Amino acid sequence: MHKEFRPIYPRFEEVVALVKKIADEQNLEADILNKPDGQIAIQTNDPSYTNWTAGVGKSSKKTPEWEHEFCHIQPELRGTVIEDYLNWLEVPVYRTRIMLSRSKTCYSIHRDYSPRLHLPLITNEQCNFVFANPAQLIHMPADGKTYWVDTRKDHTFMNGSQESRLHLVMIVK
Repeated sequence: MHKEFRPIYPRFEEVVALVKKIADEQNLEADILNKPDGQIAIQTNDPSYTNWTAGVGKSSKKTPEWEHEFCHIQPELRGTVIEDYLNWLEVPVYRTRIMLSRSKTCYSIHRDYSPRLHLPLITNEQCNFVFANPAQLIHMPADGKTYWVDTRKDHTFMNGSQESRLHLVMIVK
């Protein structure tokens, strides 16, 4: 269901710091109504302007083709460590988002169209993927490694802790 995709990114701490800064500036933790599912877009479908909500949240238009439209780094992030990290992955990624899982929350069980890459940034052992069949509980530490997760299988994510979890999630073919 998951495996290590890439080793420790050498500038991991810089990515964590920049993502925390963006999340703070965008008021991700507090602005629940305007930040669907606790998400901020790192990639957009229109590279001419910054749109932190491009492709976030739930959409009836969500198809693999729609997800792949979000392939441009936000203009404000060009030349940053986040763009460097996405290039370091050496595979095309789409619809990259900062995702915040608030304390004591759980998503509904669902499937995605494509596998995902995850870079956990802030987490703890009470934050876990839960796969339905076969039943499996997976914790990915914030250790600088990028993990591939087969989210085409029925799954959810559960944050059973008192703290929020912050990570980057990217779609891969």
